[in-house]
Amino acid sequence: MFMKKYLYGFLVFFFLNTACDSYEMGSFIDEEREIVNYPPDTDGIPPSELFKGLLNLFEDLDNLTAAEIDGLTHEQLWDLSEPLLKLWKDTIELSNTTLNRVHEPLEELFNLSLSWQLDAENHLELNDEIKTVLTSNRYTVRRNIEEWLDEVRVLLADWKQDRSKEAVCNTLFNRAGEAVLLLPGDNFDAANFFCPDETLFYITEGVYYGQSVYNPKAGSHWIGAGSEASVLDGNKSTEYAFLGRMNQNSYHFFQIRNYEWFGINSIDRSGNGDVEISHISFNNIGEGLNGEEYGAVKVEWMKNLLVRNSVFENVTSAVRFVNSEGPLQVIRNRALNPGRNFFQCDKCVGEGIRINYNTMQHTEKFGTNALEDYISIFKSEGTPDDWIQVNYNRARGHGGSLSGSFMILADAGGKFQEAVGNVGVNPGQVGIGVASGENIRVEGNLMYSEPWSGSNVAYYSADFDPPCGNHLFPGPRSSNPNRANWLSALGAPNRAWTNGNCGVSNVALRDSILESPDMGPEIWTLLP
Repeated sequence: MFMKKYLYGFLVFFFLNTACDSYEMGSFIDEEREIVNYPPDTDGIPPSELFKGLLNLFEDLDNLTAAEIDGLTHEQLWDLSEPLLKLWKDTIELSNTTLNRVHEPLEELFNLSLSWQLDAENHLELNDEIKTVLTSNRYTVRRNIEEWLDEVRVLLADWKQDRSKEAVCNTLFNRAGEAVLLLPGDNFDAANFFCPDETLFYITEGVYYGQSVYNPKAGSHWIGAGSEASVLDGNKSTEYAFLGRMNQNSYHFFQIRNYEWFGINSIDRSGNGDVEISHISFNNIGEGLNGEEYGAVKVEWMKNLLVRNSVFENVTSAVRFVNSEGPLQVIRNRALNPGRNFFQCDKCVGEGIRINYNTMQHTEKFGTNALEDYISIFKSEGTPDDWIQVNYNRARGHGGSLSGSFMILADAGGKFQEAVGNVGVNPGQVGIGVASGENIRVEGNLMYSEPWSGSNVAYYSADFDPPCGNHLFPGPRSSNPNRANWLSALGAPNRAWTNGNCGVSNVALRDSILESPDMGPEIWTLLP
């Protein structure tokens, strides 16, 4: 069933695109070859099982000599290489002309990704070039497996001789220089395993069911044709899309949806770093699970990670960093129903920690946890010269939690953090809370809430986990004061509270917040 979906989706993609665009449909297809919906014979085997079968095949070669491989009959070769044939059958082989013509835009994509300069504009331009080539050149659908048995024999003999993964990569996949074009039917785990480090994996248009990648190769870059065009669909039966050690990897312009546990999960204690995630759409990740352990993006022991311009919709949590070191940036993302948290920094330290310009909304629960805090900074420390920034974010809607908030700073301790210019519209029982910690600044924020059963206070300062001190709330005569129109559960204005143990008295804190009774939900539009 999986492979049938692959081929069908690929053919539909080319017919639809060539019909809708200016290209002539016949120019892409070899006029002498009839295109049919050939149902692959994989017995519904998931891609991960096909990959395991392939690895077992190469292990079995240890029991054969090169002479024995050369002497196999076609029937014997068929039986031996069945895992390879099942994985390879009905994949697409592009012509050398196509691969040569597509090499230049792929190389430019790769270089832009290497320098972290790939944006929507240059991606669109280069992607159009690639699409033009693909829709105007010949390809072959590998259907008659017997025609490929001689090539399989050579492949197995070569592996027996020098165990060249790169030779397997060149045989199984469409390679153009440092790039591999992945098409529906290709196996992502096999591509990652056999193709070399520092490869660009370009995910062409289509839906890819059940694909996953374990330990992405160092320096590999995964770029799609667009978040609506290139789709990795876990089919609600695949645990993760990308898992394991990540080092100098990037993920751009595709969609990850319907995975059981994670979209992207990096858990290795050594060598994790220099990772970029941009223009990725995460949908329906971790349904039925808790957002502390599972979610769209979760990384541990990471250094230097950027998540930008991505979308999170119906995920059990959106982004969680654990035991990680800056730079760590979550910039200009959007979320609808982000589960337990949109973002949490759990024991993050260092310079360059930025959670800025994100938009978050809640309309319904996803996962087993109610929405708690949109943004949680837990036991995390910036530096005296470079504070953790949680600036110019906006959040709207709450999940009914009686302990939830828009954002909690210095939860269970922390240092050198700021929240500046944020906008909250009914974002929880609290707007911005400073739960403990030292050297925490809250400035220029707008908090609005209608009365509801759990509504509490717009801003607070407390020593729930002492020590704490130097909680800074610039006063009403500052150039950028905090403002509130926050109604408690009883319908009374409640702009601020503190127990007075963290460097600011209750009178001083309340005096520092401008009561703005005319401020309403329209403040949502004040941030883009």
